[in-house]
This record gives sequence, structure tokens and C-alpha cells, in this order.
Amino acid sequence: MASTRQLKTKIGAVKNIKQITRAMQMVAATKMRKSQEVALNARPYAKKSFALLLHLLKQAGKEEMESVFLQGREGNKIAFVVITSDKGLAGGFNSSVLRAAFQWKQAQEIVGKQIEIVAVGRKARDFFKKQGATIAAEFFQFSDIITFADVKPLADWLVQAYKARDYDKIVVCSNQFVSALVQKVEIHDILPLIVEELGRTMEGVVPKTGKYSEIVRQESFDAAQDREMSFVLEPSREEIMRTLVENLIQVEIMYFVFESNASEHSARMIAMKNATENANRLGEELTLALNKARQAAVTQELTEISTAKEALTNE
Repeated sequence: MASTRQLKTKIGAVKNIKQITRAMQMVAATKMRKSQEVALNARPYAKKSFALLLHLLKQAGKEEMESVFLQGREGNKIAFVVITSDKGLAGGFNSSVLRAAFQWKQAQEIVGKQIEIVAVGRKARDFFKKQGATIAAEFFQFSDIITFADVKPLADWLVQAYKARDYDKIVVCSNQFVSALVQKVEIHDILPLIVEELGRTMEGVVPKTGKYSEIVRQESFDAAQDREMSFVLEPSREEIMRTLVENLIQVEIMYFVFESNASEHSARMIAMKNATENANRLGEELTLALNKARQAAVTQELTEISTAKEALTNE
């Protein structure tokens, strides 16, 4: 059994840790509420943007599909966007994303794909550097509550790299915010635009459970929206659609980063809450052990006194 001095030292250390984790829990809870508000407020906008993008994709002709919607190419080079955090102490937030991203990368490389990592967050960069992967670009030091200004350089880089034909495909791996207790890792194709994949992304904006789940899903457009309408377009239909599509793709990237940010702060708050509870429990166990050690010491002293008294009396 540890000595009373050792137990007191451990109790003091646990109390200090508990103060730190409690403070971090409160800070993370504040950031969690703000980031959740940003992510949830962005969801209706993201859903409408995805719906509009899907509508344009369905209405486009073959030439527009190739020139405006950035399709019509086949190749093996993929830009894999992995979204993590810059900091740790967030439970399984980063490890779950990195595990899914690593497994997906391995599976693609087996079939001959060339994968280059676009790391969003220091954890993604550090992890894939250790694995010897090619880091095409890295983006970090975002604000605690991410804004569109933080995301725009990433979105611009991805769109320009794809337009320049540096990559044949762009895929993103990130955490989807479901609730404060649940974050789900998802992998989505961003480019080229595919009707089925875009529909799956749009469906994910409205989860089956958690906040925002009460919003009724809009499975299809109004029939009037699907009808061809005659307009005089300036400068041209193709130019207008190209600009619109690029902006909507930026919204899609922003949506994934916002969801990841809300998931990060939620995971960190829960991790710090669990750490505080564990510190409380450990403190109680150490206090009990200290009390037992004190009682044992008192009992031993009384026993020694009684033994000495008996020895003197017998003499």
C-alpha cells in the first residue's frame, strides 16, 4: 500500500487535473453551442444549394456536363480531402476520421488509384506524413468557430486544381454532426458531379435523428422547376452555369467543414466531461485509500503501545 505522503501527492495532482478538465469542458461547451448554431443554420442553405446543383445537373446537356459540370474525364489521380482538427483531447474525433481515411486510401491504392492527401487540420497532416503519403496541400489554423473566410482558400484550391486537370476526382472524408453525443464519419465524392452522389449528400443534410431531423425532406423539385423555361441569358448560359456551379461547389465544401467543426467541439466537450468525472471518481478512491492508510497507521500504533504495555507489566 502507498504511503500517506504518496497518496496526498496523488490526490493533489488529481484535483489539479480535475480543475483543468472542468475548465476545458466549460470552454468546449461554449464553443460547441456556437459551432452547432453555425452548422445548423447553414444546413437549410446547404440543402437548397445541393438541390439547385442537382437540378442543374439533371437539366444539363452532354456538352455542358463536360464543360460546366467538370465531367467527361477518366483517370486514376485522386485528391483526398481529410478533415480533422489542429488540436487533440477530443476523444475519438480524429482517430475515427483517420482510421476511415486510411482504410479508404489503402483500398483505392490496391486497385491502382494514385491518392494525394489534402490535409485540413494538423492531425491529418501529421498522420499521413508519418505514413509516407503524398501531401498535396495543407490547411490549418482555422478559427475556433469556422467562417466562410476560413474555408474559401480550401474551396478555391480544390476547384482550381480540378479545373486545371491536376486531379481526376476529389473526395472528402469528415465527421458529420448528428448530436452532441454522436458524430458519424462519412466519405463523399465532390468532383466530378454525379447525380447519385449529390443526392446522397443532400439526404445527409437532414439526419434521421438529432437536431434538424424534424425538417421534412424534400425528395424532388416542384414540377414547375423541372420544366424548361425560355430566358435570354447574358453573357451566356454556359458562363452563368459555370460560375453558379463553382459557387455551389464551394458551399458544399463549406458544409463539410462546418459539420466537422461542430463535431470537434462536441467530441471535446464530452471527452473533458468524462475526464472530469473520472478525476472525481479517482479522487474519491484515493481519499478512501488515504483514510484506510491512516486507520491502519493508528491501529498499528495502538497495537505497538498495547504490546509494550503488556511487556512492561509482565516484567
